[in-house]
Amino acid sequence: MGDVRPLHALEIAHLYDNLETNVTSKALVMAFSQVTKTKKIRELFIKGEELTYKAIEGYIKKLHNDNLPSPELIDHLVTTSTSSPFSDKLMVFHKMDMFSMRVRNFGNSVAVNGRRDLALMYADFLKDISGFVHYAADIMIENGWMETPPEAADREDLSSK
Repeated sequence: MGDVRPLHALEIAHLYDNLETNVTSKALVMAFSQVTKTKKIRELFIKGEELTYKAIEGYIKKLHNDNLPSPELIDHLVTTSTSSPFSDKLMVFHKMDMFSMRVRNFGNSVAVNGRRDLALMYADFLKDISGFVHYAADIMIENGWMETPPEAADREDLSSK
């Protein structure tokens, strides 16, 4: 049983907004991946580019199914430079923060959504984005760029000592 009704205005607005965000993010992580000198961070950015492209394809498909336009990629605006104007710390923090904001965007999108197919798509993207943010935070912590957040006491570990 599929959703056959056309997208309504708020669904379209959120699809388009999420699409524009991902188009920009894809170009940025592409640029960041070519200027970082750290393999682990490059792999993080490449994974971010793959995730944003997956999302772009999903949003475009939903819009095009209703004969609606979508913005073009802006990857061609990324130069071929391999010299970074930013530190790895700033680039990782920026992408971790921007991907974290997508979680809020997904919540807003689902809140005005009435179609099951859109909710499932956002849930799939949420799973992917959460994994990216977690891995980016681990890199930040490993490099001493961010402290480990406070955690609840591990009572089992404390009682076994």
